[in-house]
Amino acid sequence: MLYAIGITVMLGFLAVLLSWWLHLLFIGILICFILITLLAPFVDVPGMVKAEKLTYHSVFLLAEAPKDGVLNLHGGTLFDYVYVLDFKQSGNVRTAFILQQYLEGLLHLIEHYEGEGQPLTLRWTSYIVNQSTADRLGFKPQPKDGLQQMILAFNYGNLLVSNSLAKGKLSFPKLSATQTYEASLDDLMARKAYIMQLVKRVQ
Repeated sequence: MLYAIGITVMLGFLAVLLSWWLHLLFIGILICFILITLLAPFVDVPGMVKAEKLTYHSVFLLAEAPKDGVLNLHGGTLFDYVYVLDFKQSGNVRTAFILQQYLEGLLHLIEHYEGEGQPLTLRWTSYIVNQSTADRLGFKPQPKDGLQQMILAFNYGNLLVSNSLAKGKLSFPKLSATQTYEASLDDLMARKAYIMQLVKRVQ
């Protein structure tokens, strides 16, 4: 972790120095900004998990602590892509593994909350999950969440690296495909057997 921070700080300093020398300070600032967004998951995610603000339901599905009956879901971050993916595998195998982890995460989430009996709405903003897949899992499209879209756009460099690592080639995320979905815990529980079948299918 300290090694990654040190490398990032050094690269940022060199970028600013070079851009100042070339009289292109804006470029240096932009490079520093991108480097910070790339480093952020390696600092933020462990800290938020330790503070119990984030919970891993699988290695690629995280959830915020429920607030006002709403639980926000998130896909894995660059932190997870770097430490979990096997880069000896093909991009197709890695992508299938990520999908499997999404499904296993949903199963774990169901098992975690199904005995509590409290109404819960799951909200998921994603540029990866398409509408037909979401519908089969019990999620319905909602008006686009402007804040979540802004956060995704802010972290575009991070998403670009993560997407490229997953597919094994340079792959630009299509933020225009970003959609917010919602499902009740009851709806998800009703599809538990189906999700278990999907997990077996992609293993």
